[in-house]
Amino acid sequence: MGAAPFAECFMYGAAISSIDPVATLAVLAQSNTPPILYNLVFGESVLNDAVAIVLFHSIESSLGSSFSVGTIPAVFFQFWFLLVGSLIVGTGVALACAFLLKRFNEYYSNPDHWTKSGYQASTDGVSISENQEHHKEQSIDPTVYEMSIVIMGSYLAYLVAEVAGTSGIVALFFSGICHSHYSYYNISDEAQVSVRRLFEVGAFLCELFVFAYLGLQVATMSHSFDFGLVISGIPFAIGSRLAMIIPCTKLINRYRKNKLPVNMMKMMWAVGLRGAVAYGLVVNMPSGEEKEDGAEGIGIPAIETATLLIAVTSSLALGSTTGPLLRYLDLEGKSDAEIYTQGWQDAHPDSLQTQSDAQFETKSSWKIHQRFKEFDNSMLKPIFGGRVHPEEDCMSDHHEEEVCLSETEILRASA
Repeated sequence: MGAAPFAECFMYGAAISSIDPVATLAVLAQSNTPPILYNLVFGESVLNDAVAIVLFHSIESSLGSSFSVGTIPAVFFQFWFLLVGSLIVGTGVALACAFLLKRFNEYYSNPDHWTKSGYQASTDGVSISENQEHHKEQSIDPTVYEMSIVIMGSYLAYLVAEVAGTSGIVALFFSGICHSHYSYYNISDEAQVSVRRLFEVGAFLCELFVFAYLGLQVATMSHSFDFGLVISGIPFAIGSRLAMIIPCTKLINRYRKNKLPVNMMKMMWAVGLRGAVAYGLVVNMPSGEEKEDGAEGIGIPAIETATLLIAVTSSLALGSTTGPLLRYLDLEGKSDAEIYTQGWQDAHPDSLQTQSDAQFETKSSWKIHQRFKEFDNSMLKPIFGGRVHPEEDCMSDHHEEEVCLSETEILRASA
């Protein structure tokens, strides 16, 4: 361990608690699984990673002083400062981009724009002279500018957050949420397809690089084994997730109209893989030792090795068993309504009454969520854009190519 074992233990705990179910999400995306399962696993991973990163840096900021019980309030304040600050920066920059894209889209979709640019309207439509035709050919392509605003706007959120002293990665998470909710629907159809495909390729290449990097680290890294960390790491990682998932899910079921069944709880417990986020954090953990040039050293070999082994083992073991586990838990080929029916039966095992799938609504019944949707549709979307009535715009789920993409899919492509 380093110079401050107590603080470093907390930092290691924060880092190893982040989950990275890339392999599981890839299997779920290609399998016929309930949408609620994919949404819960993906949403938990994004929020979990954001909290882990913020908590890690909050504890890191206290390493310069002696870490004691009196340091906890300072860490608590730093945690909320980083989290709320990153939320404000990421959301603010994304909303600014959405506002700009909405005005940009309105400008190019307005026929008056072409009249002001030199085009003459006629009773039958638009008549264009030879000079005006040449002007049209020379006009800009809005698709390029729309894509540039979305991509550079995300990068701007990261830069502003880093300069402001908050977390750039967490700001990027919240920025992606806002872009998928507002900006994506303010750009043209060509830009939507191009941006989504570009982010999908980028996400695939990043995932490929992460797995290759972890594999190379196993083969080429100079390992320092602490058998206590290595032997206890995987059981504690699995046990701690079990101790949180099952009680928290049962607590949430007390307030949910549509209950989550036991097999869903088991599946959520099994997909808690550790991956690149955990390893990336521990690699940058301060060691408390100075280098020859006077700079502070980073990286504690024993923690790096333990985290690497946990990440690789959990990804190979748990990731490869996702498909068989889905079939074993009878989750493959189920709809959300069927899942909620099973959840009701688990909550009322002795009841003779049965609930049909049609009696369960897949929409949220939370009052806060409904009020935010009303506020969003009436106040925010007229300013920042987005789909006001998404249920009316989407095609049937049976179509092979969907015109309307769920916000979760868009966010995953841009994450």
